[in-house]
Amino acid sequence: MARRTKLATFALLDATEVVELIALAGFDTVILDAEHGPLGLPQLAQLVVAARSRDLPALVRVASNDAQAIGAALDLGADGVLVPQIASLADAERAVAAARFAPAGHRGANPFVRAAGFAGSPEWFANANKSTEVHLMIEGEAGLDALDAILATSRCDGIFVGPVDLSHALGVPGELDHPTVVEAAAGIIAAAQAAGVSAGVFATEIEAARRWAARGADMVALGTDTHWTLRGFQTAVTAFTRT
Repeated sequence: MARRTKLATFALLDATEVVELIALAGFDTVILDAEHGPLGLPQLAQLVVAARSRDLPALVRVASNDAQAIGAALDLGADGVLVPQIASLADAERAVAAARFAPAGHRGANPFVRAAGFAGSPEWFANANKSTEVHLMIEGEAGLDALDAILATSRCDGIFVGPVDLSHALGVPGELDHPTVVEAAAGIIAAAQAAGVSAGVFATEIEAARRWAARGADMVALGTDTHWTLRGFQTAVTAFTRT
């Protein structure tokens, strides 16, 4: 592959050591999950610091498309946000505007936060607008219908396929490899590529991740910290009981 797909994973656990282990394992990005994990702002703050200490880029999947949640995650020093359940162009524009300072958006402005190095530099605002990533999750039929408009006008940095919710929306709950889900996800990735927008996707298995990379995904989020921890323990128990 001429282009290298970034490998990410989701972190649901409130453990700075897990974030460090993700970095040491060689992942390119960690996605701190405030939608499905028990992570509030105090926990996210510590996990972002842990990621920074290991030079690991960190995105925060916020719990919802909420301007305060998006701004707070970015103030903590996250490199960007992953916003779930984008179902319309209005949803997309709302998420992007919440992550950008005026005049590009309406993110609350405070240059004395971690993201700004606590320094109060007025130059930071323009730099943050350029460097902060906003990835939008397409997870349902409404999002699929609005995809072309989102890609054309929302100014997002990336589109991310949420195949678990998508499988429910398409009538095959939990069947991530179902042809209907795969076709829809592949269509999202192709549309993002055509628009020059980064495309990401979640995969639970390594072979699926490889297939999405071959199809042009710029980022594949492979499993979760809970998923890999359980598998590691299961592998150890299985190996022991077979001896």
